[in-house]
Amino acid sequence: MGQKNIFVDLEYCFGCRACEVACKQENDIPVGIKWMNVVKVGPRMVGDKLRMDFVPMRCKHCAKAPCIDACPEKAITKRSDGIVLINSELCNGCMSCAEACPFGVIQLNDKTQVAEKCTLCVHLVDAGLEPACVHTCPSKCIYFGDINELVRIRQARLAERAVENAVPLA
Repeated sequence: MGQKNIFVDLEYCFGCRACEVACKQENDIPVGIKWMNVVKVGPRMVGDKLRMDFVPMRCKHCAKAPCIDACPEKAITKRSDGIVLINSELCNGCMSCAEACPFGVIQLNDKTQVAEKCTLCVHLVDAGLEPACVHTCPSKCIYFGDINELVRIRQARLAERAVENAVPLA
């Protein structure tokens, strides 16, 4: 089975936060917790233009996820398809996983006192569907699939931009 993940083409994210809403609704996430968090970067000057960027932040389902080794209860596992999950029945809420996460995306649910993060909507993936954030994104900048295919999509997008931004020869 191929490794599954998400690729976000930041060039097309305009900060609508539909992915955040879809994630919260699909996974019944309480107020105060975000498994998907769109971060605003800017405004800043790029060349002679003002630019605002938006970066959807979520668990990256790392190839070598440091949260797995950091968990003293062995509550975090990686499936054969690459999806990293936290078993809420084994988690003791110590948050060692959050300290180990380089992206700061693991959060403590105050009500259940267990760590939580993006599951890539594993229940939808197992049913052959896309994660809610991918399905909902109006700009279609979030892609889900086999990691090798996502790399090809990213490379194609970068090549397209290189051609678009090329300076014509005089």
